[in-house]
Amino acid sequence: MSPKKKLESPARGVVFAQDRSRETLRRIVDAAGEVFAEKGYDKATVAEIISRAGIGHGTFWLYFRNKEDLLRFMLQDMIDEFESFDWYREDDQEGPSVRSVEEVENIIRGVMGIFARYSDIHPLIVRASLESEDFRAALEEFNQPFVRIVEKKLCEHLEKGWCRDLDPEITAQIFVTMLEYTNLQWVSKGLPADREDLIHNLSVIFYHTLNHT
Repeated sequence: MSPKKKLESPARGVVFAQDRSRETLRRIVDAAGEVFAEKGYDKATVAEIISRAGIGHGTFWLYFRNKEDLLRFMLQDMIDEFESFDWYREDDQEGPSVRSVEEVENIIRGVMGIFARYSDIHPLIVRASLESEDFRAALEEFNQPFVRIVEKKLCEHLEKGWCRDLDPEITAQIFVTMLEYTNLQWVSKGLPADREDLIHNLSVIFYHTLNHT
């Protein structure tokens, strides 16, 4: 039997091309973030993004069809990070444990950590959702795992006779909106609070709402 052929590393030229491709993609995304922040998603143009990135029109079209395609790519980047949490994925049947304030804090700390890392992109997605029906739907889809988790926990507690005066669906939407917009306010310096104090207070509100009788 002939010996197995060793897998070869990509040629240096291929690696260089891949690095250049990633660098160009990052320049486009960074430029888009700046233009979207300055002009708003609706008024921003592809021409402005191309100019800010210092690339040719043809180069932009190699990566994205239009500015909507570009912003969706930016959103997907953030979603990919959230999918590292088991509870964010639909195949997680149990959901996270929320039996103590500390457990809730760990969840909210993880969520706010990702929002903080994407502090230049998350506000753009929210702003675009106010200007575009498509992005309103995209943001709702992004938020759906959070809503599903909170609603599931409320339904479980309703079965135990707790939270009897709360509508699980409405309450879940309120919680997710509160978490998202509290984070936006904090990132934009509109909410002068220590991050850990913010996490703790959000967690206490969430925990006691879930566990009230």
